[in-house]
Amino acid sequence: MAALTYSPTYAPAAAAAAKPGKSFWARVWDRIVEARMRQVEREIRMHLSYLPAGTLEQYKNLPFIKN
Repeated sequence: MAALTYSPTYAPAAAAAAKPGKSFWARVWDRIVEARMRQVEREIRMHLSYLPAGTLEQYKNLPFIKN
């Protein structure tokens, strides 16, 4: 039994056929992070009414707060 290692130097056709970009798991992880961020933003928006007016004034520039 033999083990072979291919590199772009010795197998340029295989290297050219490889698709560029993120791996499947990197894309899955990005989607999970995005979903959690949307959930956090929803929770913050839901509880903004509990903040005093002075505190709310300091955070009025957050991207997910609708003025």
